[in-house]
Amino acid sequence: MSQAEAAVLIDWGRRWCAHMWIGNQQDKRDELIAHVNSELGSLGFKLGRGWQNYDPVIRRTGSRPTSYAQIAGWAERHQDQGRALAQQFHDWATGDEVGLLDLPVQLQDLAIITHLAEVGRGYVSALKGDLYPLMQDIANGHRDWSDYRDYSPSLKYAEDVAMDWQP
Repeated sequence: MSQAEAAVLIDWGRRWCAHMWIGNQQDKRDELIAHVNSELGSLGFKLGRGWQNYDPVIRRTGSRPTSYAQIAGWAERHQDQGRALAQQFHDWATGDEVGLLDLPVQLQDLAIITHLAEVGRGYVSALKGDLYPLMQDIANGHRDWSDYRDYSPSLKYAEDVAMDWQP
C-alpha cells in the first residue's frame, strides 16, 4: 500500500506542477486543492497555496508548516539517532509493508511534503536521486539526519542562492 500512497502523492504533485508552474491555471489548482483536501483532510492535512500563487504548501490542519530542520531534530533525538525512522520512511516510500498511517506524525509530514509539495515545485527527480539514498544511508548509519540539506528541496532560498555557482 505504501508505494501506492507515495505514487498518488507524486501524481498530485505532478498535477500541481503542470497546472501552476507550467500552465498557471489557477482554476485547475483550486480543483486539485479541493480534491487533495477531501482525501487528506481526514488525516489532518491541508493543501493550499503559499505566498507565491504557484507555490504548494502542506500543513497539518490548524498548525504552521513543518520544517525539515524540525523533523531532523526530532528524529536525531531518538536513541538510535533516528536510524529506524529513516528505514521506516524508506520502507514506506519504496515498499509495500508500511502504510502512511503507520508512520509517526513527523514522518507523515515528511512524506506529504516531499512527495506532494516538493514534486509540485518540480523536484520529482530529487526523490530517487537524493532523498531515498539519504534515508537509506541514515538507516545504515553512514549519514545523519542533519544531512537533510543534501536533499536540495530542503534548502531555504538564501541557502540555495548561496550555493549557486560555487566552483
